[in-house]
Amino acid sequence: MSDNQSQHRQQREVDRNYEVFKTRLPELMKTDANRFALMHDKEVVACFDTSRDARQAGKRLFENECFSIQKVTAEPVDLGYFSHASVFRPI
Repeated sequence: MSDNQSQHRQQREVDRNYEVFKTRLPELMKTDANRFALMHDKEVVACFDTSRDARQAGKRLFENECFSIQKVTAEPVDLGYFSHASVFRPI
């Protein structure tokens, strides 16, 4: 898979996950405010106290797949290219 295809795939995962995240945000704010949601395939898998913990769990659970992490906050978080989320994909 080329770098461009990989980036496109990652961005698609981020976008899909973020759409679901926005719909779940009111519920998540009640239970997981200021934590980090690990998302995969349009699902909130779990929430963690730190982004590092979420990233480590994502790497362990989704070895060769894309996943995203979103901070549970009412304030928009702009992370540039990844558009409101972070994607971590093992090399």
